[in-house]
Amino acid sequence: MPDDKMGSYIKMPEIYSRRELNRLYREIPLKDTTFRTLRKYFNAMANLYGIIPLRKAYDIISSQNPRLVCLDEFLAFSEIARHECEDYHILGADELYIDGKLKDALDREIIDTSLLDDDPDAYHIVQQMQRGKPYYVPPKANLLAYDDPFYVEPSSETNELKAFLLNRLKLSEQEADDVFVEILFGTRCMGADLTQVISRLQDMGISFQRDRDIQAFAKLYQQFHNQTRMQCNRGYTPMELRAIQPPENRIPKAISLGPNIRKGLSDGTIDAEQFRQSVLTANFPNEDLRFSLLREINDAAPKGTPKTVKIGRNDPCPCGSGKKYKKCCGR
Repeated sequence: MPDDKMGSYIKMPEIYSRRELNRLYREIPLKDTTFRTLRKYFNAMANLYGIIPLRKAYDIISSQNPRLVCLDEFLAFSEIARHECEDYHILGADELYIDGKLKDALDREIIDTSLLDDDPDAYHIVQQMQRGKPYYVPPKANLLAYDDPFYVEPSSETNELKAFLLNRLKLSEQEADDVFVEILFGTRCMGADLTQVISRLQDMGISFQRDRDIQAFAKLYQQFHNQTRMQCNRGYTPMELRAIQPPENRIPKAISLGPNIRKGLSDGTIDAEQFRQSVLTANFPNEDLRFSLLREINDAAPKGTPKTVKIGRNDPCPCGSGKKYKKCCGR
């Protein structure tokens, strides 16, 4: 089934009434506290991982709670939980794809509702980005903290970003909380980059009045981004994942703009010239990344728009040589 048709074919399980759910749960010989613990795990895993097969979920739960539930009880709970209204869906290939088949109930996945309810393409994007990555499995208390969809682990990066929203952007505490939640959601669920975040802030009516504010925010957001646990990384932060990868895979050689950014550049809602200037002055681990991003911007920007960029003599030459402009094309 084509990805863009996915939303038309998802077979969502029927939502049962609370009375019917309670009747079904009473047929499983488990305590109410056990049901609550399992439900917390499912919500936490949906928030932290985005997508996780029941098989892996059972392994994690069993390793942290050896006597909590047996496999048959876990499957019985999962079958009923599919019909509850929670912040997760439990779906198999037979429901996600028009020609999909379910070989084993443990192959069903716990899926964050935001990956299917708003834009079904998000499910595919996260699924593809997760491939080959290990699961981050914290201690039980840390994992269950993610039962709260707005939970974020305490860190200096989080504190500094919140302080910026309050002090530099002059937002009220409520406004700062709302903005931070939007940033957290975009980062954790979709691995949003700086331009996507700034675009979302603009949608919320928040703009930067000074260039130095943009630069300060860019630095703080990058630090926050690198230390945020992401669904596309199966719960790992970018920094953690980079540390466990082979050295040759740690630094990419190219960057691709997401479809929303390309659309924004094309229709003019994102200022291509301002975007180029931010790329020219930003810190990158290598110049290949800078030049690949500049090429992406040029390709996405309207063809009739002038693409002249004011380049400082000490800036990297945009020709891609790796030399300073004054020692290359600027001679």
